[in-house]
Amino acid sequence: MAEIRPNSDIAQVFVGRRREMAELTSALNDALSGQGRLVMLAGEPGIGKTRTAQELGVLAEQRGAQILWGRCHEEEGAPPYWPWVQSMRTYVQQTAPEQLVEEMGLGAAAIGEIITEIRSKLPGAETPPALEPDAARFRLFDSITIFVKNVAQRQPLLVVLDDLHWADRSSLLLLEFVAREIGTSKIL
Repeated sequence: MAEIRPNSDIAQVFVGRRREMAELTSALNDALSGQGRLVMLAGEPGIGKTRTAQELGVLAEQRGAQILWGRCHEEEGAPPYWPWVQSMRTYVQQTAPEQLVEEMGLGAAAIGEIITEIRSKLPGAETPPALEPDAARFRLFDSITIFVKNVAQRQPLLVVLDDLHWADRSSLLLLEFVAREIGTSKIL
């Protein structure tokens, strides 16, 4: 498969990965029809996983999906949930406060603990009551899951977490939680 698309002054060519793109397209079709899925691209560094995900993103956008993209940081020092924060932060910044309130509901305060822009965009989102660490983590995971599912009701959603092999444990636990809950949503 070779596709040439204009990108400013140069043309980009995506060659190969026919089988992989067929599988990803099938997963995207499932998600667009309300059968959410988790798909992982795995392989050696430099074989084109990110580029393949970008092509899937182009296809998803052409089919009306919104893309949330986050990247794990290779070096130490990134805060917990960093790829999730990146992906959701962009959405929060571009979305009207009224819509965020509708999509986040009571979970806005919990999500605001990791995405600080929510506090300035939704000043009524107060700090959630203190809980034991496991209960607080569950509240955060559930709030984020409800949020992304609500976003996907408005517009299908492709969430890409790039370089997941560098992810912190908290990000991986959140991914596991979300993946269990998206089966009947328009999320890939």
